[in-house]
Amino acid sequence: MILKTIGFILRAIKFRESDLILTVLSRDYGKISLIAKGARRTESKFGAALDLLTLSELVFYDAENLKLLKEASIIEDYRAIKSDYERLTLALHTAHLLNQLVEEHHPDRTIFEFLQGFFGELSSVKNLELAAVAVKLKLMRALGIAPRLSSCARGRHRLTDELWFSPQSGGLVCAACHQAGDTRLSPRLAHNLKMLLGLSWDKLDRLTLSEDEITLAHRLLDEFMGFHLKAPHMPSK
Repeated sequence: MILKTIGFILRAIKFRESDLILTVLSRDYGKISLIAKGARRTESKFGAALDLLTLSELVFYDAENLKLLKEASIIEDYRAIKSDYERLTLALHTAHLLNQLVEEHHPDRTIFEFLQGFFGELSSVKNLELAAVAVKLKLMRALGIAPRLSSCARGRHRLTDELWFSPQSGGLVCAACHQAGDTRLSPRLAHNLKMLLGLSWDKLDRLTLSEDEITLAHRLLDEFMGFHLKAPHMPSK
């Protein structure tokens, strides 16, 4: 059977003498693996369509235990991201994290649209440190496991200015419900995490976080992902 879709190249591994094994986040079939025969040859017909982070149209043979790439053409190469080291680094970290968290053959357009939206805006985002925090929050929302930031995750009580964060319980915890091992955080950081989750990429610069707040936010979100998704640590930049 021959299938066609569009997808992001998340990973490419050398295979045999001149082939590649690709990991692709596709719009229609979720995360899939494709073998691209001859892709490493200088005269490969695939050209730059298989470069990392590129959004390409892909035509492939779908057999029971093998997906073999037939054709590939570039839809968007995100050149502005790839020419900027810090933006490229954040994009690669995001692709790596997504690859670790998403299982194969589980189509979910929400995940695809998250990545497409992020890459589409990344070249114009001004504050990349905030974007690195926001991408974790927004990815978790796309995966359906965003931390609870509006009410107590342990007792569903209203939150006051005395706040803790509990990865195990799923988010913010009030003074009445917090336990040993929960992390205390300021009302300001709690508010800004909620705002980062809701703001569009082009409005992130409305917020400011100190270096200490950014460091703490990354630690808490990494612990949250590690608990709920068994995820590896994602570098902050």
